[in-house]
Amino acid sequence: MSSRYAISMLVTGIICIAIAGPVLGAEHAFDGAYAGKRVLTKGSGPNCPAEEDVSVTIHGDTLTFTNSALNKFTVGFYPGQDGAFGLTYTGEGGTAVSIKGRVTGDEIEADVTNPPCEHHWHLTKLTQGR
Repeated sequence: MSSRYAISMLVTGIICIAIAGPVLGAEHAFDGAYAGKRVLTKGSGPNCPAEEDVSVTIHGDTLTFTNSALNKFTVGFYPGQDGAFGLTYTGEGGTAVSIKGRVTGDEIEADVTNPPCEHHWHLTKLTQGR
């Protein structure tokens, strides 16, 4: 093996690592704890609060949220590279929760349907040490 070939392979390897590095690091770019409000957009009655706190934790391929109706409710989380995601969970008896939203920077904007209520989430990522 010539030294010119070895240098060429080394440079190629360094370029591949430089390109792959950001992609590998972005795998869990949305991980963290988020908190904010959910605001009623459709529905009424005691099961549809007008406004309340909601918290979300994203860890890898899971999103766990807590509000007054559901505590530590975990669903699969598979966002696109642009942060857009959509998911539906159907439980026993046909109870369904549908969440469609986007993570942008340190914020989550999402529309959540849990019949007979529909809410909008506006959440902000909590910083470390808070």
